[in-house]
Amino acid sequence: MNPYEVLGIKHDATAHEIVQAVALALRERKYSAREVAGARKQLMDPQARMILDFVHCVDIVSLLNPGKENSSGDSAIPLLEGVEGLKRLTIFDMQR
Repeated sequence: MNPYEVLGIKHDATAHEIVQAVALALRERKYSAREVAGARKQLMDPQARMILDFVHCVDIVSLLNPGKENSSGDSAIPLLEGVEGLKRLTIFDMQR
């Protein structure tokens, strides 16, 4: 699970913003307390966060839904223009 998604924060969130997001996530109860605590633990650990930033740096959902806007508000279609032979990996479908 993407800890940035669990806490509803951006990749450049500060430690203070992470703590605020944890409190909000616990109040909203969209995810379990265990998932929220795990997300906080991962994002507060500098080494784990570096790995997460590498793994979760691409907004794959917008690439799977061409024509819709991605998280930055841009259309997803220009991201794929000029890339011949690009194949969709179905492994990402199994994560949801």
